[in-house]
Amino acid sequence: MTRIALEPYFLHQDQVQSLLGEQRTESARARAARRSEPDAALPYVLATELAEALSSLGVSELARCVLEQDLRTGQVVGAELDFAFQRDREHDTPGFKPISFTAMLDASEPVRVTGTFNSARTASSSAVGSLAGNRRAYLIGTVTNLSTAQIELRPVFIGIRSFVDDDLAAGGPTPGARVYPSDISQFNGIDFTSPFTEAEGEVVLRVPEDVVKRAFAGLIGESYVPKDWGGERSDLYTSRVFVRGRQVSAAWLFKGPGYPRAMDVKALGKNGDQIDRLFTEPAELLVLQHCHQIKPSVVGMMDAYAHDARRPRSYMIIDGADTGRILRSLGMLPATPASLPLQNQRSGVPRQTELFPRDH
Repeated sequence: MTRIALEPYFLHQDQVQSLLGEQRTESARARAARRSEPDAALPYVLATELAEALSSLGVSELARCVLEQDLRTGQVVGAELDFAFQRDREHDTPGFKPISFTAMLDASEPVRVTGTFNSARTASSSAVGSLAGNRRAYLIGTVTNLSTAQIELRPVFIGIRSFVDDDLAAGGPTPGARVYPSDISQFNGIDFTSPFTEAEGEVVLRVPEDVVKRAFAGLIGESYVPKDWGGERSDLYTSRVFVRGRQVSAAWLFKGPGYPRAMDVKALGKNGDQIDRLFTEPAELLVLQHCHQIKPSVVGMMDAYAHDARRPRSYMIIDGADTGRILRSLGMLPATPASLPLQNQRSGVPRQTELFPRDH
């Protein structure tokens, strides 16, 4: 079983207790009271209680809300971003020592995330050092101001979010974590560090999407390959993927020559809704494949959806270069002088002669 763990740098006790409600708050206070230093322990116990309640509290990922255009003032959201923290001493007052923060959220358009909090409410004296300069952190906060270019948040919690697998013996991917192609058992023997030439990249751009889908399905061992239609949530669904030796269900979204350039969020439908539809599939692993580069903004969106506390999942990105390495291993790329020898020839998938038929 996988659970969320929260380690607090900053925690607004009153607001957290308001979120948790009376019963959870009393439970946390009772546990803190049993510690040798109850007051010092309370922020950490409240953080534990908050982590356990996140899914039921309906705290959405900020990036997902922005992408779906479903964000409003007063909404409580979570965001894991690269923040720039700065102590604002000019506005100090008795009991209030402000720290301001900014971060950029790269959705379909860049959005600045800003806010201020009282450093007097840090979880411990040592936590102040973790809220200075540039640092990646997880923030839970209330939307206090909202525009197209900027979102202002009032933090409830700032710290570290982890996904903990209590059954380590099960192996496989941890929800919320990124899986890499080299983690897939069916891709064993493919060297994902091997050079990939520009000429091979040009060839990958000409391989039809359906051919790539069927090649991947054959390699995975999935016999049932659906035809494309306008209302699908994914292009391929299978329960035959093995991640680090553990069998998982996976939903795949393929993007081929119809978009022969670097993929941004706009390439994935209106407001990136193809990502949203992909994550409605009942799969443990969500996979995005493209015949070209996949921009960090798209990776960030996949990561945000995967970390949604209401239903964390794992995700995998396969860009044009890794697609080419996989196709090369199947003998599906034309030989070029700079290419490495074809490896791991396998049957049951289209061969080079089927990919590029001659005109008659």
